[in-house]
Amino acid sequence: MMYRKCLSCDDVLLVPRYSEVKSRNDCDISVSPFSMPIMSSPMDTVYSKDLDNVLTEAGIPVVVHRYFSDYAQQFLGSCYKLGESSRFFAVGSINGKGKEWIDGLFAQGVRSYCIDMAHGDSKPCVDTVKYIKSKSEKTLIIAGNVATKSGFRHLQEAGAWAVRVGIGSGAACTTRTNCGFGVPLLTAIEDCSVVKDGSLLIADGGMKHPGDAVKAMAFGADLCMFGKQFAATSLAPGDCYDKDRNLTVDATEIVYKGYRGMASREAREGVMKRASVEGVSGLIPYSGSTERFLEDLKLNFKAALSYAGATNWKQFRLNVKKIRISNLSWVESQTHVL
Repeated sequence: MMYRKCLSCDDVLLVPRYSEVKSRNDCDISVSPFSMPIMSSPMDTVYSKDLDNVLTEAGIPVVVHRYFSDYAQQFLGSCYKLGESSRFFAVGSINGKGKEWIDGLFAQGVRSYCIDMAHGDSKPCVDTVKYIKSKSEKTLIIAGNVATKSGFRHLQEAGAWAVRVGIGSGAACTTRTNCGFGVPLLTAIEDCSVVKDGSLLIADGGMKHPGDAVKAMAFGADLCMFGKQFAATSLAPGDCYDKDRNLTVDATEIVYKGYRGMASREAREGVMKRASVEGVSGLIPYSGSTERFLEDLKLNFKAALSYAGATNWKQFRLNVKKIRISNLSWVESQTHVL
């Protein structure tokens, strides 16, 4: 039997094209209504109020993870505005206490939701989309995750404004090794993009570098969800560690930040003790200021558009040429300095 060959970000490069772009500053990296095609992941080592403030002020959508209930009422009262489209609140399915949690958020005026489920191509996820939409057609719902055309179509037809695509590709995810399931990210994006009909496609997980997000956009993504890349910055809430991996509060000594998957054993303690463990926790290299990261990312995206001879993402998709590369080609692509 012949098996299909699938692609991850490291399997692909984009080919430079002739460009008439006079200045990279002329490139528009926005994806209406957002300033650039990224958003934060609903993770407790990513989301913080400070990070939220910086991202929303920069026109970047934020997802508030669903384990913040201890200060939910105060938080909602202080920061949520009816109709605001750049902050989404993560929820589970309407099973168990999920319906009560959604009803509580809705009563507070929340109209933007992220249904955060490991297996989004499922009746609980579809039913939850339909339930929220039944409360108001004006709600914006992100749903997922999925990795197939049928999965994308099910959530799209249920009323999802956007669908998260990616199973098992996240930096702290062990779904593929612990359960054996998943689809390489770029193939999943390309497959799902074929059936897009009104819903946005959010590439979620496994983007180690800004260029990986550009590749995801080339394969059909509309937005890219960042977890680890935000968790490594100054405003993320993860613990800080020095070069010897000891906890530190001295900003000049930070070398690592704490990071964990939301399906890790540590993240689920006291919340979902009997759930399948499909994530890990550990340390990641500290990358510095959140604001500096956003500025660098902005410039990387503008440069990427110019390499494709484009001034916006629509032109980029029309112009971009993709090639598959060998393992040694990817080794050549890495930096080689100490």
